[in-house]
Amino acid sequence: MIALVPKWAHHYDEFWTAIRRRNLWFIRLRYFFALLLLVFLVAGETLLAFNFDSSQKIAIFSTFLLILGYNLAVQIIRPKIQCVPGKFNCLHLSLVQIILDLSALFVLISYTGIVESPIYPFFIFQMIVGSLILPGYVIYTMCGIVTVVYSLLIVLQYKGIVASNYISGLYLQPRTLSESYIILFIMVFASMMAISVLLANRIARSLYKREQELRENIEKLHEAEFAKQKYIMGVVHEIKTPVSAVQSIVDLILQKYLGPVNEKVEEKLIRARKRSEEAIELINNILRISKLRLLNVTNQEKVILYDIISSMIDKYAERSRTKGIDVSFYDNKGYHGEIIGDKVLIELALSNLICNAIKYNTRGGIVRIKVERSGENVIVEISDDGIGIPKHEQSRIFEQFFRGANTKNCEYEGSGMGLSLVYEITQRLGIKIATESPSRIARPDRPGTTFLVYFSKVSEIQEREEQLSQDSLQETKASATPH
Repeated sequence: MIALVPKWAHHYDEFWTAIRRRNLWFIRLRYFFALLLLVFLVAGETLLAFNFDSSQKIAIFSTFLLILGYNLAVQIIRPKIQCVPGKFNCLHLSLVQIILDLSALFVLISYTGIVESPIYPFFIFQMIVGSLILPGYVIYTMCGIVTVVYSLLIVLQYKGIVASNYISGLYLQPRTLSESYIILFIMVFASMMAISVLLANRIARSLYKREQELRENIEKLHEAEFAKQKYIMGVVHEIKTPVSAVQSIVDLILQKYLGPVNEKVEEKLIRARKRSEEAIELINNILRISKLRLLNVTNQEKVILYDIISSMIDKYAERSRTKGIDVSFYDNKGYHGEIIGDKVLIELALSNLICNAIKYNTRGGIVRIKVERSGENVIVEISDDGIGIPKHEQSRIFEQFFRGANTKNCEYEGSGMGLSLVYEITQRLGIKIATESPSRIARPDRPGTTFLVYFSKVSEIQEREEQLSQDSLQETKASATPH
Protein backbone atom coordinates (compact mmCIF):
# COMPACT_ATOMS: atom_id res chain seq x y z
CA MET A 1 0.00 0.00 0.00
CA ILE A 2 1.44 3.36 -1.07
CA ALA A 3 1.94 5.67 1.92
CA LEU A 4 0.15 8.85 0.93
CA VAL A 5 -0.76 10.32 4.31
CA PRO A 6 1.76 12.64 6.04
CA LYS A 7 2.43 11.68 9.67
CA TRP A 8 1.10 14.95 11.06
CA ALA A 9 -2.28 14.30 9.40
CA HIS A 10 -2.86 10.80 10.80
CA HIS A 11 -5.22 12.07 13.49
CA TYR A 12 -6.08 15.43 11.98
CA ASP A 13 -9.83 15.31 11.29
CA GLU A 14 -9.85 18.53 9.24
CA PHE A 15 -7.35 17.01 6.78
CA TRP A 16 -9.53 13.97 6.19
CA THR A 17 -12.65 16.12 5.92
CA ALA A 18 -10.95 18.19 3.21
CA ILE A 19 -9.91 15.06 1.26
CA ARG A 20 -13.42 13.60 1.42
CA ARG A 21 -14.86 16.92 0.27
CA ARG A 22 -12.43 17.10 -2.66
CA ASN A 23 -13.32 13.55 -3.69
CA LEU A 24 -16.91 14.69 -3.91
CA TRP A 25 -15.79 17.65 -6.04
CA PHE A 26 -14.05 15.19 -8.41
CA ILE A 27 -17.25 13.22 -8.82
CA ARG A 28 -19.35 16.29 -9.58
CA LEU A 29 -16.77 17.75 -12.00
CA ARG A 30 -16.51 14.41 -13.79
CA TYR A 31 -20.23 14.38 -14.50
CA PHE A 32 -19.83 17.87 -15.94
CA PHE A 33 -16.85 16.77 -18.05
CA ALA A 34 -18.79 13.73 -19.34
CA LEU A 35 -21.60 16.07 -20.37
CA LEU A 36 -19.10 18.35 -22.15
CA LEU A 37 -17.72 15.31 -23.98
CA LEU A 38 -21.17 14.38 -25.23
CA VAL A 39 -21.80 18.00 -26.27
CA PHE A 40 -18.42 17.97 -28.08
CA LEU A 41 -19.45 14.89 -30.03
CA VAL A 42 -22.98 16.05 -30.91
CA ALA A 43 -22.34 19.78 -31.40
CA GLY A 44 -19.08 19.09 -33.24
CA GLU A 45 -20.95 17.46 -36.10
CA THR A 46 -24.16 19.50 -36.04
CA LEU A 47 -22.80 23.00 -35.34
CA LEU A 48 -19.03 23.01 -35.94
CA ALA A 49 -18.98 20.91 -39.12
CA PHE A 50 -16.60 18.28 -37.75
CA ASN A 51 -16.59 15.00 -39.63
CA PHE A 52 -15.86 12.30 -37.06
CA ASP A 53 -15.18 8.90 -38.59
CA SER A 54 -16.82 5.80 -37.13
CA SER A 55 -13.82 4.85 -34.97
CA GLN A 56 -13.71 8.33 -33.45
CA LYS A 57 -17.44 8.29 -32.70
CA ILE A 58 -17.19 4.87 -31.07
CA ALA A 59 -14.11 5.87 -29.06
CA ILE A 60 -15.57 9.18 -27.84
CA PHE A 61 -18.98 7.71 -26.97
CA SER A 62 -17.41 4.65 -25.33
CA THR A 63 -15.18 6.92 -23.24
CA PHE A 64 -18.26 8.93 -22.28
CA LEU A 65 -19.97 5.75 -21.04
CA LEU A 66 -16.78 4.59 -19.32
CA ILE A 67 -16.43 7.89 -17.41
CA LEU A 68 -20.08 7.74 -16.33
CA GLY A 69 -19.65 4.11 -15.26
CA TYR A 70 -16.57 4.44 -13.08
CA ASN A 71 -17.76 7.79 -11.73
CA LEU A 72 -20.99 6.17 -10.57
CA ALA A 73 -18.98 3.33 -9.00
CA VAL A 74 -16.75 5.84 -7.17
CA GLN A 75 -19.79 7.74 -5.96
CA ILE A 76 -21.26 4.53 -4.51
CA ILE A 77 -18.12 3.36 -2.73
CA ARG A 78 -16.94 6.81 -1.54
CA PRO A 79 -19.05 6.83 1.68
CA LYS A 80 -17.75 3.36 2.54
CA ILE A 81 -14.06 4.28 2.27
CA GLN A 82 -12.62 4.93 5.72
CA CYS A 83 -9.99 7.51 6.68
CA VAL A 84 -7.50 5.08 8.17
CA PRO A 85 -3.75 5.55 7.55
CA GLY A 86 -2.01 2.35 6.47
CA LYS A 87 -5.12 0.99 4.74
CA PHE A 88 -6.96 1.87 1.54
CA ASN A 89 -8.40 5.26 2.47
CA CYS A 90 -10.01 8.31 0.83
CA LEU A 91 -6.58 9.62 -0.27
CA HIS A 92 -5.99 6.41 -2.20
CA LEU A 93 -9.42 6.89 -3.73
CA SER A 94 -8.27 10.31 -4.98
CA LEU A 95 -5.23 8.69 -6.61
CA VAL A 96 -7.39 6.01 -8.27
CA GLN A 97 -9.73 8.68 -9.65
CA ILE A 98 -6.84 10.69 -11.13
CA ILE A 99 -5.37 7.55 -12.75
CA LEU A 100 -8.75 6.66 -14.27
CA ASP A 101 -9.19 10.21 -15.58
CA LEU A 102 -5.72 10.25 -17.12
CA SER A 103 -6.38 6.88 -18.80
CA ALA A 104 -9.64 8.22 -20.27
CA LEU A 105 -7.78 11.34 -21.46
CA PHE A 106 -5.16 9.24 -23.25
CA VAL A 107 -7.92 7.38 -25.12
CA LEU A 108 -9.55 10.66 -26.15
CA ILE A 109 -6.22 12.19 -27.15
CA SER A 110 -5.39 9.16 -29.32
CA TYR A 111 -8.66 9.48 -31.25
CA THR A 112 -8.77 13.28 -31.60
CA GLY A 113 -5.40 14.08 -33.19
CA ILE A 114 -2.77 13.53 -30.43
CA VAL A 115 -0.54 16.56 -31.05
CA GLU A 116 -3.43 18.52 -32.57
CA SER A 117 -6.07 17.32 -30.15
CA PRO A 118 -8.08 20.17 -28.55
CA ILE A 119 -8.37 18.11 -25.35
CA TYR A 120 -4.70 17.87 -24.30
CA PRO A 121 -4.81 20.92 -21.92
CA PHE A 122 -6.87 18.73 -19.55
CA PHE A 123 -3.60 16.94 -18.73
CA ILE A 124 -2.36 20.15 -17.11
CA PHE A 125 -5.68 20.59 -15.28
CA GLN A 126 -5.42 17.06 -13.86
CA MET A 127 -1.88 17.67 -12.66
CA ILE A 128 -2.89 20.88 -10.89
CA VAL A 129 -5.78 19.13 -9.15
CA GLY A 130 -3.56 16.22 -8.16
CA SER A 131 -0.92 18.60 -6.78
CA LEU A 132 -3.46 20.02 -4.33
CA ILE A 133 -4.11 16.57 -2.85
CA LEU A 134 -1.32 14.06 -3.42
CA PRO A 135 2.19 14.10 -1.91
CA GLY A 136 4.95 15.67 -3.99
CA TYR A 137 6.77 12.46 -4.96
CA VAL A 138 3.54 10.88 -6.25
CA ILE A 139 2.40 13.82 -8.38
CA TYR A 140 5.91 14.45 -9.76
CA THR A 141 6.09 10.78 -10.79
CA MET A 142 2.70 10.97 -12.46
CA CYS A 143 3.67 14.20 -14.21
CA GLY A 144 6.82 12.54 -15.57
CA ILE A 145 4.92 9.47 -16.78
CA VAL A 146 2.21 11.53 -18.49
CA THR A 147 4.80 13.77 -20.18
CA VAL A 148 6.86 10.82 -21.42
CA VAL A 149 3.85 8.82 -22.69
CA TYR A 150 2.28 11.81 -24.43
CA SER A 151 5.62 12.79 -25.99
CA LEU A 152 6.11 9.20 -27.16
CA LEU A 153 2.65 9.20 -28.77
CA ILE A 154 3.49 12.45 -30.58
CA VAL A 155 6.78 11.02 -31.91
CA LEU A 156 5.10 7.77 -33.00
CA GLN A 157 2.41 9.83 -34.73
CA TYR A 158 5.06 11.91 -36.51
CA LYS A 159 6.86 8.74 -37.63
CA GLY A 160 3.60 7.29 -38.92
CA ILE A 161 3.67 4.33 -36.55
CA VAL A 162 0.49 5.47 -34.74
CA ALA A 163 -2.57 6.65 -36.64
CA SER A 164 -3.11 10.41 -36.42
CA ASN A 165 -6.94 10.33 -36.20
CA TYR A 166 -7.18 14.05 -36.97
CA ILE A 167 -10.60 15.61 -36.55
CA SER A 168 -11.76 16.37 -40.06
CA GLY A 169 -13.07 19.92 -40.28
CA LEU A 170 -11.03 21.24 -37.37
CA TYR A 171 -8.64 22.97 -39.78
CA LEU A 172 -9.43 24.61 -43.11
CA GLN A 173 -6.72 22.64 -44.86
CA PRO A 174 -4.54 19.64 -43.99
CA ARG A 175 -1.37 20.54 -42.12
CA THR A 176 2.04 18.95 -42.27
CA LEU A 177 3.93 19.44 -39.00
CA SER A 178 7.68 19.83 -39.08
CA GLU A 179 10.15 18.09 -36.78
CA SER A 180 10.98 21.48 -35.22
CA TYR A 181 7.33 22.06 -34.35
CA ILE A 182 7.09 18.60 -32.74
CA ILE A 183 10.22 19.22 -30.64
CA LEU A 184 9.04 22.70 -29.63
CA PHE A 185 5.55 21.41 -28.74
CA ILE A 186 6.97 18.65 -26.53
CA MET A 187 9.31 21.11 -24.79
CA VAL A 188 6.52 23.62 -24.15
CA PHE A 189 4.12 20.90 -22.94
CA ALA A 190 6.73 19.39 -20.63
CA SER A 191 7.60 22.83 -19.25
CA MET A 192 3.96 23.73 -18.65
CA MET A 193 3.33 20.43 -16.88
CA ALA A 194 6.40 20.79 -14.67
CA ILE A 195 5.77 24.45 -13.79
CA SER A 196 2.08 23.81 -13.05
CA VAL A 197 2.86 20.87 -10.78
CA LEU A 198 5.71 22.72 -9.06
CA LEU A 199 3.65 25.83 -8.29
CA ALA A 200 0.46 23.98 -7.30
CA ASN A 201 2.35 21.51 -5.11
CA ARG A 202 4.27 24.27 -3.34
CA ILE A 203 1.05 26.14 -2.66
CA ALA A 204 -0.58 22.97 -1.34
CA ARG A 205 2.45 22.10 0.79
CA SER A 206 2.48 25.63 2.19
CA LEU A 207 -1.22 25.35 3.06
CA TYR A 208 -0.70 21.97 4.72
CA LYS A 209 2.19 23.40 6.70
CA ARG A 210 0.02 26.29 7.86
CA GLU A 211 -2.67 23.76 8.82
CA GLN A 212 -0.13 21.81 10.82
CA GLU A 213 1.06 24.94 12.62
CA LEU A 214 -2.55 25.93 13.28
CA ARG A 215 -3.27 22.48 14.70
CA GLU A 216 -0.25 22.69 16.99
CA ASN A 217 -1.30 26.16 18.16
CA ILE A 218 -4.83 24.95 18.82
CA GLU A 219 -3.45 22.10 20.92
CA LYS A 220 -1.33 24.58 22.87
CA LEU A 221 -4.40 26.76 23.42
CA HIS A 222 -6.31 23.74 24.70
CA GLU A 223 -3.48 22.93 27.09
CA ALA A 224 -3.40 26.56 28.26
CA GLU A 225 -7.19 26.56 28.69
CA PHE A 226 -6.95 23.33 30.67
CA ALA A 227 -4.31 24.81 32.96
CA LYS A 228 -6.30 28.04 33.30
CA GLN A 229 -9.50 26.24 34.28
CA LYS A 230 -7.64 24.17 36.87
CA TYR A 231 -6.14 27.33 38.31
CA ILE A 232 -9.54 29.08 38.36
CA MET A 233 -11.14 26.12 40.11
CA GLY A 234 -8.42 26.09 42.74
CA VAL A 235 -8.55 29.83 43.41
CA VAL A 236 -12.35 30.10 43.35
CA HIS A 237 -12.74 27.12 45.65
CA GLU A 238 -10.42 28.78 48.14
CA ILE A 239 -12.49 31.97 47.94
CA LYS A 240 -15.69 30.02 48.60
CA THR A 241 -14.49 28.80 52.01
CA PRO A 242 -14.22 32.20 53.77
CA VAL A 243 -17.41 33.47 52.12
CA SER A 244 -19.31 30.42 53.40
CA ALA A 245 -17.81 30.98 56.85
CA VAL A 246 -19.00 34.61 56.83
CA GLN A 247 -22.49 33.47 55.80
CA SER A 248 -22.57 30.94 58.65
CA ILE A 249 -21.61 33.61 61.19
CA VAL A 250 -24.30 35.98 59.83
CA ASP A 251 -26.85 33.16 60.13
CA LEU A 252 -25.91 32.61 63.75
CA ILE A 253 -26.44 36.29 64.50
CA LEU A 254 -29.74 36.49 62.59
CA GLN A 255 -31.05 33.39 64.38
CA LYS A 256 -30.38 35.19 67.70
CA TYR A 257 -28.00 32.53 69.00
CA LEU A 258 -25.70 35.34 70.18
CA GLY A 259 -28.48 37.38 71.72
CA PRO A 260 -30.97 39.98 70.50
CA VAL A 261 -30.04 42.12 67.50
CA ASN A 262 -30.89 45.76 66.91
CA GLU A 263 -33.49 46.20 64.13
CA LYS A 264 -31.22 48.41 61.98
CA VAL A 265 -28.32 46.01 62.49
CA GLU A 266 -30.55 43.07 61.55
CA GLU A 267 -31.56 44.85 58.34
CA LYS A 268 -27.93 45.35 57.42
CA LEU A 269 -27.15 41.72 58.25
CA ILE A 270 -30.00 40.50 56.03
CA ARG A 271 -28.57 42.54 53.16
CA ALA A 272 -25.10 41.16 53.93
CA ARG A 273 -26.48 37.62 53.83
CA LYS A 274 -28.12 38.26 50.45
CA ARG A 275 -24.83 39.54 49.12
CA SER A 276 -23.05 36.46 50.45
CA GLU A 277 -25.65 34.27 48.70
CA GLU A 278 -24.90 36.10 45.47
CA ALA A 279 -21.18 35.57 45.98
CA ILE A 280 -21.63 31.84 46.61
CA GLU A 281 -23.92 31.51 43.58
CA LEU A 282 -21.31 33.26 41.42
CA ILE A 283 -18.58 31.00 42.79
CA ASN A 284 -20.66 27.88 42.16
CA ASN A 285 -21.41 28.94 38.59
CA ILE A 286 -17.74 29.61 37.89
CA LEU A 287 -16.85 26.20 39.32
CA ARG A 288 -19.52 24.54 37.17
CA ILE A 289 -18.34 26.24 33.99
CA SER A 290 -14.72 25.38 34.78
CA LYS A 291 -15.63 21.73 35.36
CA LEU A 292 -17.64 21.68 32.15
CA ARG A 293 -14.69 23.01 30.15
CA LEU A 294 -12.12 20.98 32.03
CA LEU A 295 -13.73 17.56 31.83
CA ASN A 296 -15.12 17.96 28.29
CA VAL A 297 -17.01 14.72 28.81
CA THR A 298 -20.73 14.08 28.36
CA ASN A 299 -22.71 10.98 29.27
CA GLN A 300 -25.43 9.37 27.21
CA GLU A 301 -28.19 7.97 29.40
CA LYS A 302 -31.94 7.79 29.72
CA VAL A 303 -33.30 11.11 31.02
CA ILE A 304 -36.89 11.78 32.12
CA LEU A 305 -37.49 15.51 31.81
CA TYR A 306 -40.66 15.29 33.90
CA ASP A 307 -38.66 14.00 36.89
CA ILE A 308 -35.96 16.67 36.53
CA ILE A 309 -38.44 19.55 36.30
CA SER A 310 -40.53 18.22 39.20
CA SER A 311 -37.46 18.05 41.42
CA MET A 312 -36.45 21.59 40.39
CA ILE A 313 -39.91 22.91 41.29
CA ASP A 314 -39.62 21.25 44.70
CA LYS A 315 -36.14 22.69 45.11
CA TYR A 316 -37.32 26.26 44.55
CA ALA A 317 -40.71 25.84 46.24
CA GLU A 318 -39.74 27.83 49.32
CA ARG A 319 -38.43 30.74 47.26
CA SER A 320 -41.56 30.82 45.05
CA ARG A 321 -43.87 30.69 48.10
CA THR A 322 -41.97 33.52 49.76
CA LYS A 323 -42.43 35.72 46.66
CA GLY A 324 -46.02 34.60 46.15
CA ILE A 325 -45.26 33.16 42.72
CA ASP A 326 -47.53 30.49 41.26
CA VAL A 327 -45.48 27.77 39.56
CA SER A 328 -47.45 25.36 37.37
CA PHE A 329 -46.22 22.40 35.35
CA TYR A 330 -48.04 20.83 32.40
CA ASP A 331 -46.75 17.48 31.17
CA ASN A 332 -48.98 17.26 28.07
CA LYS A 333 -51.35 14.46 29.07
CA GLY A 334 -48.80 12.43 30.96
CA TYR A 335 -46.02 12.64 28.39
CA HIS A 336 -42.88 12.51 30.53
CA GLY A 337 -40.35 13.50 27.90
CA GLU A 338 -37.89 10.64 27.57
CA ILE A 339 -34.64 11.64 25.88
CA ILE A 340 -31.06 10.48 25.68
CA GLY A 341 -28.48 12.88 27.10
CA ASP A 342 -26.29 13.92 29.99
CA LYS A 343 -28.59 14.06 33.01
CA VAL A 344 -26.30 16.23 35.14
CA LEU A 345 -25.84 18.90 32.45
CA ILE A 346 -29.51 18.92 31.44
CA GLU A 347 -30.49 19.24 35.09
CA LEU A 348 -28.07 22.13 35.53
CA ALA A 349 -29.39 23.98 32.46
CA LEU A 350 -33.07 23.59 33.36
CA SER A 351 -32.34 24.45 36.99
CA ASN A 352 -30.85 27.80 35.95
CA LEU A 353 -33.79 28.62 33.67
CA ILE A 354 -36.43 27.77 36.31
CA CYS A 355 -34.48 29.64 38.99
CA ASN A 356 -34.30 32.74 36.76
CA ALA A 357 -38.03 32.56 36.01
CA ILE A 358 -38.69 32.80 39.76
CA LYS A 359 -35.85 35.15 40.63
CA TYR A 360 -36.67 37.83 38.04
CA ASN A 361 -40.38 37.72 38.64
CA THR A 362 -42.35 40.07 40.87
CA ARG A 363 -44.69 39.29 43.73
CA GLY A 364 -47.87 37.55 42.61
CA GLY A 365 -46.26 36.44 39.34
CA ILE A 366 -46.77 33.27 37.32
CA VAL A 367 -44.28 30.68 36.07
CA ARG A 368 -45.58 28.09 33.60
CA ILE A 369 -43.54 25.08 32.51
CA LYS A 370 -44.57 22.70 29.74
CA VAL A 371 -43.07 19.56 28.24
CA GLU A 372 -44.42 18.41 24.90
CA ARG A 373 -43.40 16.45 21.86
CA SER A 374 -43.39 17.98 18.41
CA GLY A 375 -42.32 15.65 15.62
CA GLU A 376 -38.82 14.46 16.44
CA ASN A 377 -38.31 17.10 19.14
CA VAL A 378 -39.09 17.26 22.83
CA ILE A 379 -39.74 20.88 23.75
CA VAL A 380 -39.45 22.32 27.24
CA GLU A 381 -41.18 25.70 27.52
CA ILE A 382 -40.46 27.87 30.58
CA SER A 383 -42.53 31.06 30.67
CA ASP A 384 -42.93 33.78 33.28
CA ASP A 385 -44.64 37.15 33.53
CA GLY A 386 -41.75 38.90 35.22
CA ILE A 387 -39.63 41.87 34.24
CA GLY A 388 -38.85 40.50 30.76
CA ILE A 389 -35.83 41.29 28.57
CA PRO A 390 -35.58 44.54 26.57
CA LYS A 391 -35.62 43.81 22.84
CA HIS A 392 -32.27 45.52 22.18
CA GLU A 393 -30.58 43.33 24.83
CA GLN A 394 -31.99 39.93 23.86
CA SER A 395 -29.04 39.09 21.62
CA ARG A 396 -26.61 39.49 24.55
CA ILE A 397 -28.30 37.50 27.31
CA PHE A 398 -26.00 34.48 26.90
CA GLU A 399 -22.81 36.54 27.29
CA GLN A 400 -20.81 36.00 30.46
CA PHE A 401 -21.46 38.54 33.24
CA PHE A 402 -24.10 40.34 31.15
CA ARG A 403 -27.12 41.61 33.07
CA GLY A 404 -29.99 43.57 31.58
CA ALA A 405 -30.49 47.20 32.49
CA ASN A 406 -33.93 46.39 33.94
CA THR A 407 -32.46 43.98 36.55
CA LYS A 408 -30.73 46.67 38.60
CA ASN A 409 -33.82 47.38 40.67
CA CYS A 410 -34.60 43.70 41.37
CA GLU A 411 -34.70 42.44 44.92
CA TYR A 412 -32.26 39.67 44.09
CA GLU A 413 -29.04 40.54 42.34
CA GLY A 414 -27.43 38.03 40.01
CA SER A 415 -23.98 37.29 38.65
CA GLY A 416 -24.75 37.22 34.93
CA MET A 417 -23.25 33.73 34.70
CA GLY A 418 -26.37 31.55 34.78
CA LEU A 419 -27.53 31.95 31.18
CA SER A 420 -23.93 31.80 29.98
CA LEU A 421 -23.67 28.39 31.63
CA VAL A 422 -26.99 27.31 30.09
CA TYR A 423 -25.81 28.34 26.62
CA GLU A 424 -22.51 26.51 27.00
CA ILE A 425 -24.34 23.35 28.05
CA THR A 426 -26.75 23.54 25.10
CA GLN A 427 -23.83 23.99 22.71
CA ARG A 428 -22.04 21.03 24.27
CA LEU A 429 -25.09 18.77 23.99
CA GLY A 430 -26.28 20.03 20.59
CA ILE A 431 -29.52 21.42 22.03
CA LYS A 432 -31.30 24.40 20.50
CA ILE A 433 -32.48 27.18 22.82
CA ALA A 434 -34.68 30.13 21.87
CA THR A 435 -35.92 33.21 23.75
CA GLU A 436 -39.11 35.21 23.49
CA SER A 437 -39.88 38.41 25.35
CA PRO A 438 -42.67 39.38 25.90
CA SER A 439 -43.45 35.84 26.97
CA ARG A 440 -46.35 33.62 26.00
CA ILE A 441 -48.14 34.49 29.27
CA ALA A 442 -47.31 38.20 29.23
CA ARG A 443 -49.66 40.76 30.76
CA PRO A 444 -49.83 44.48 29.97
CA ASP A 445 -47.57 45.51 32.85
CA ARG A 446 -45.66 42.22 33.11
CA PRO A 447 -43.86 41.33 29.82
CA GLY A 448 -42.03 38.27 31.12
CA THR A 449 -39.77 35.87 29.21
CA THR A 450 -40.22 32.48 27.53
CA PHE A 451 -37.32 30.07 27.05
CA LEU A 452 -37.82 27.21 24.58
CA VAL A 453 -35.39 24.30 24.82
CA TYR A 454 -35.52 21.87 21.88
CA PHE A 455 -34.17 18.41 22.61
CA SER A 456 -33.72 16.79 19.21
CA LYS A 457 -33.49 13.07 18.52
CA VAL A 458 -36.35 11.84 20.66
CA SER A 459 -35.42 8.82 22.72
CA GLU A 460 -36.10 5.49 21.11
CA ILE A 461 -35.71 3.70 24.42
CA GLN A 462 -39.18 2.20 24.38
CA GLU A 463 -38.72 0.86 20.86
CA ARG A 464 -35.32 -0.56 21.81
CA GLU A 465 -36.71 -2.15 24.96
CA GLU A 466 -39.56 -3.69 22.98
CA GLN A 467 -37.11 -5.01 20.40
CA LEU A 468 -34.84 -6.39 23.11
CA SER A 469 -37.85 -8.01 24.80
CA GLN A 470 -38.87 -9.62 21.51
CA ASP A 471 -35.32 -10.82 20.86
CA SER A 472 -35.11 -12.17 24.39
CA LEU A 473 -38.46 -13.92 23.98
CA GLN A 474 -37.36 -15.48 20.72
CA GLU A 475 -34.11 -16.67 22.33
CA THR A 476 -36.08 -18.16 25.21
CA LYS A 477 -38.41 -19.98 22.80
CA ALA A 478 -35.44 -21.19 20.80
CA SER A 479 -33.68 -22.52 23.89
CA ALA A 480 -36.91 -24.21 25.03
CA THR A 481 -37.41 -25.95 21.69
CA PRO A 482 -36.20 -29.58 21.84
CA HIS A 483 -33.39 -30.44 19.46
